[in-house]
Amino acid sequence: MDSTTILKTDSRGRITLPSEFKNESLFECINDNGCLVLYPVQTVRKFPKMDDLPITTLNTKWQQEEKEINEDMRYGIIAKTPKAAQEKLRKRS
Repeated sequence: MDSTTILKTDSRGRITLPSEFKNESLFECINDNGCLVLYPVQTVRKFPKMDDLPITTLNTKWQQEEKEINEDMRYGIIAKTPKAAQEKLRKRS
């Protein structure tokens, strides 16, 4: 697409893409000074390299809390409301 086109929204806020984009399945979206720019892309980009990030360690209290949470193997409760969840929890025990 060589030319810039201003896209307008319909009454529900949806944008109809130009014909050049109709067959594209994947887009990269960039916000450029309040303008939304779409670029068709062929593949999903991988995460950036994080080798240069500093390594930090958590304090021991935080590490203990995370260990307790991650080792918790109880099954979840599926319920529509909090009251129904409490009733199911009482029935289990």
